[in-house]
Amino acid sequence: MTLVIKETTPPDDAVEISRRVEGRWVVVSVAGDLDLATAPRLEATLDPSHLGEHKHVAIDTHRLRFIDSSGLNTLIKVWKRLRRAQGQLVLMRVPPSLGERLNWMGLDRFLTVTDTLPDLRNRDRFRVSAEPERRTTENA
Repeated sequence: MTLVIKETTPPDDAVEISRRVEGRWVVVSVAGDLDLATAPRLEATLDPSHLGEHKHVAIDTHRLRFIDSSGLNTLIKVWKRLRRAQGQLVLMRVPPSLGERLNWMGLDRFLTVTDTLPDLRNRDRFRVSAEPERRTTENA
């Protein structure tokens, strides 16, 4: 069963955020620009008071047009908070421009990027650890 909770923004706003629950995951879709003006809205959407007992969050970024350092900082803060709670943050359907930026900044070592919602039954594959997974030519 999927519970859908939708939050949309007025047309003159630069970002649209929607949220739904799929099993143990909260899936947040972000469309538009995630910047200094709009990043606080994403952070508020992912506040623990809005997540309830859920500690696994997937952010669908395929409609994200632009992200600046404020948006990236929000992702890092949410990732750290979820990790402390033994949860995880996953970025889904990442556009090439965001993927390049994550790679360039080294954030791809910490943030899980995938095209589909991870299956928590395969928990070892998506483990939460204090140290980032070191990528080598064997596991890259």
